[in-house]
Amino acid sequence: MGKLGLVGSLFCLILVFVPAFAKAANEFITVVNPVRIPYYLSDPVASLQSEYTVVNNYQIPATWLLTYDAINHKGVANLAKKFSPSQELGIFLEITPALATAAQVPYHQSGSWHFANSIFLSGYAQEERQKLIDTVFQSFKSTFGYYPVSVGAWWVDSFSLQYMHDKYQVIANLGCADQFATDNYQIWGQYWSTPFYPSKIHAAIPAATTDNKIGVVTIQWASREPRQGYYSSIYSTQDYPNTNEKYDTSYFAKLVQLYTTAGPNKFGQITVGLEGDLSPDSYQGEYSKQLAVVSNLAAQKVTMKDFAQWYQSTFTDLSPAHTISADGVTWYQSPSYRIGVDTINYKIIDLRVYPQNYPEPNYTWPNADQNLRIYIPSIIDSLQNKDEAWDYRQGEINFSPEYFDVPVSALPARIKNSPLLRYQTIGDVRRISPADIWPVDLGGLTFSDWSLETLHLFRSPKQWPRLLTSLRRDSYWVSQAETEGLYRLKLLPPGKVLVYDSECLQCSWYSKYRPAVYAASHHYISDLGGHPLVFNQQIFTLTDHGQARSMLDKSGARYVYLVKYGDYVQKLSFSPGDWGIKLIFENANVQIWQTDN
Repeated sequence: MGKLGLVGSLFCLILVFVPAFAKAANEFITVVNPVRIPYYLSDPVASLQSEYTVVNNYQIPATWLLTYDAINHKGVANLAKKFSPSQELGIFLEITPALATAAQVPYHQSGSWHFANSIFLSGYAQEERQKLIDTVFQSFKSTFGYYPVSVGAWWVDSFSLQYMHDKYQVIANLGCADQFATDNYQIWGQYWSTPFYPSKIHAAIPAATTDNKIGVVTIQWASREPRQGYYSSIYSTQDYPNTNEKYDTSYFAKLVQLYTTAGPNKFGQITVGLEGDLSPDSYQGEYSKQLAVVSNLAAQKVTMKDFAQWYQSTFTDLSPAHTISADGVTWYQSPSYRIGVDTINYKIIDLRVYPQNYPEPNYTWPNADQNLRIYIPSIIDSLQNKDEAWDYRQGEINFSPEYFDVPVSALPARIKNSPLLRYQTIGDVRRISPADIWPVDLGGLTFSDWSLETLHLFRSPKQWPRLLTSLRRDSYWVSQAETEGLYRLKLLPPGKVLVYDSECLQCSWYSKYRPAVYAASHHYISDLGGHPLVFNQQIFTLTDHGQARSMLDKSGARYVYLVKYGDYVQKLSFSPGDWGIKLIFENANVQIWQTDN
């Protein structure tokens, strides 16, 4: 072989192997391993040692988030203290009976340790959240000698994030990527598997102003495949072996490459890792293969702390817009909105707005539900209701942080009539701009009506003589999440709406005023929802589903509107199949069902 051929061959070899060793300045992989002490794990120290050995063998810096129980487990804590300096320790904010006892907060026994009202800070009152946070942070400092700057859980509410940022200078938060129902945890509508600065009042809404920004960078666990991951969360970096296709490590590698490649974006990032509560031998298989993939990629391997510091120094004000495209689906997100487009079938499958005055449902009210429902206001959500997909059927959609342009001559009624959107015509293009402010003020909708006691007397003819001395009006409240349900109701075709005609004299509340449904004051539903109401209580309490179905048919109702606040939950007494209805919208405070009437 001549000298030129030898040089050429060496050059080709360099091209092949350089990507595995070169550092990409704006592409990152963050390995995060949550560590808990569950009842089913016989030797947590052996499990942690096995997982750390794999990480250390590949010389990858990782973040280890420890629960309160793990921090106070001597064997686990002593092992964590011996980790190499490249490793970071932080806190995994799951509430356990031991943490609640130490914080002098009543633990929420709910039937299972992983139910949302037991395990997440959002299940507790604000003052209880502060006590729980202070207790675990003090325990961490007593054990390791300093306060951590990285925390996480499958959901951490904005009140808690702001408190930890202000008091303990936390800068990084691990959350869960979008999922509609996995483990009964719904987080639906945030940036698609991409980091962002959260809003001060909603941890899943990106801040659109610096005044409303928490100085914490949220990264996301279990990044989803852009197409199939919308319809099922198992199409992710975590659960791909459980898909119908039984994908292997190559699927993991595909997703890691997708999210770490900066492409048209200002950076690329993905979070990978595995919980530390598995048997020791579990980490020698697929987990080791995943870290081998990570080790050979050019993207920088950084801890949560290191990535958050880079992000904050690079994006000093707000999160940048970000595009994720693969498999014929494009997700575009900015601090104003998120949109999902099926570019093969010319359909908009998802459209959300990010109003800055829209608080998360459990900001003030603790979550009393065993399930978690974090639902970002939507105009189109074709997973929840496939009929909402917008079949635009022509051209290319152009995205901008404040608006997007759709090449159509006409808009569907859902878009034209939404109070969350503005639009203008530019030739054959329709420019659509999301509203940055929710139509109802931050405190929710309030109105005056007869007091609950007065309304109760109205419904009791024998008590009418007392009305002359008992007439009184009160203020009532409707949450912003419920007003979202009402706006959705207004966009539906004409039809009667069945409401649960009941009152709740003893129900507690955490808002300034009593929720309107507690007093059975329902006129706001027709005022905002735009449909006539059918009042009934018996239909929801019948024990014979045949009778209930017959009564529903006779009512002529096309929709059923149910409300839930804290422990007060309006619900159907039988399965949807017995009723002959389907759920077409749900968030933390509202369910809307459609009948076949």
